[in-house]
Amino acid sequence: MPLKFSLPYPRSFHALLLAAFALVMLPLVLGLLYTAYAQQRLAQQTRQAIQTTVDVTRGTRQLAEDLSTLQRAAGQYYVLQDPQLRVGMRDAHQAVRAALRVLQAMPFDSADRVLLSRIAGEEAALYAQLRGAGPASLPRFDSFAPRFDALARSSGRLIAAGNALVDRQVHALGRSSRNLRAVLLAQAGFAVLLSLLIAAWLSWLLTRPVRRIDQAIRLLGAGDLQAQPAIRGPGDLVQLGEQLDWLRRRLREIDEQKQRFLRHVSHELKTPLASLREGVELLLDGVAGPLAAQQREIGMIMRGNARDLQQRIENLIDYSRAQRRLDPLVSAGVDVLQLLQSLVRRNELALRAKHLVVDIEGASPALHADLGKLDTLFENLLINAMRFSPAAGHIRIALRDDGEALTVRICDQGPGVAEQDREHLFEPFFQGMRQPAAAAPGNGLGLAIAQEYAMLHGGRITLCDGQEQRGACFCVRLPRLHGHSRTAQRG
Repeated sequence: MPLKFSLPYPRSFHALLLAAFALVMLPLVLGLLYTAYAQQRLAQQTRQAIQTTVDVTRGTRQLAEDLSTLQRAAGQYYVLQDPQLRVGMRDAHQAVRAALRVLQAMPFDSADRVLLSRIAGEEAALYAQLRGAGPASLPRFDSFAPRFDALARSSGRLIAAGNALVDRQVHALGRSSRNLRAVLLAQAGFAVLLSLLIAAWLSWLLTRPVRRIDQAIRLLGAGDLQAQPAIRGPGDLVQLGEQLDWLRRRLREIDEQKQRFLRHVSHELKTPLASLREGVELLLDGVAGPLAAQQREIGMIMRGNARDLQQRIENLIDYSRAQRRLDPLVSAGVDVLQLLQSLVRRNELALRAKHLVVDIEGASPALHADLGKLDTLFENLLINAMRFSPAAGHIRIALRDDGEALTVRICDQGPGVAEQDREHLFEPFFQGMRQPAAAAPGNGLGLAIAQEYAMLHGGRITLCDGQEQRGACFCVRLPRLHGHSRTAQRG
């Protein structure tokens, strides 16, 4: 099986930050060290070039002076014919040989070295001839003038060669300086780019466990208590991830306890409530004898309260089953427009009691959805709109199909939703601040159940702003797969 390579993390996030900082700085530090080394090498080349310039200039000038000294010493010896003057001629010759040795160590090219050798040979031959003649047989000194002139011209050419050598040294130094600048710029760019790449990689490496912790916290906040992948990173972040997992397990246990409590309470209440409703119906049917008008009125109140309590218990059971996904979707073609119209007809008596008018408009595609769950979803939203609508108000329902999803907008003319209630609107058992005074208190589960059923279909319910001056608008967005459209008539 393939081996997975993973870098070891340090024990703490602080140590990881320090290591990341050091790693990001490493290319820059190496670049600085190379820059210092390159500058030191350039400075050494500069010193060497300056020394060569000085030696060449001094050597060529000294050679010319020594040849001139040799000519003067030889002239004095030949004119005065004093044997003691031979010492000056010898010293001048040795000075010429010393200057030639210095120049031969300079970096002349091959042609210049040939010139040096020729000067050395001509000077040696001339000195040997000058020294070989005795006082009695000295030739005329003028006979040596052409040879001294030839040496002077060769010395002049050597001075020019020395100047050319100096120019080459200067040009080479300038070229080295330009090359070094280009190399340093390229090296600086590469070091910065490498540091940025390392910084990006380390940023991803540093934030990966933080992102996973943030994702785990968000999932916990959204109520998703499923197990998450283990956190990999520094020891303190791993420990934090383990604490979050412990919190998730604890919340899951508490949630399961809450669900069990709701199931038990709901089922325990249904049996005596069913007996109570049956007894009230028997009394109202006159099984125990005829009822007086006041007794019948009390019986009707008991019937209504029992029905209301039955509905609340059913809501508790529905919400518990929706949260635990116990009822799978039974998908079929659903005509949402027809469903909404049937809901209006079903609640016609309650609408007439408050003199409410429901307008439905728009086009409806056939959705591939669960008819029973959509029925509960839209009925809860319709009942919520009826509950908050004022007497003789209007409830507007608009359908809009954008090709990918159907959006159903349900708006009332009630007091609207307070700003501080918006983020808690779909939480179970939540009661907003603006409750209608004449309506019976609700249980806060209608919107929560509707949201659960919308999410089961891959959709969502949101509180959307409407053009109305007052009231609340809920938008239900349901994705669709296929279907045809029907156009609603104004009602």
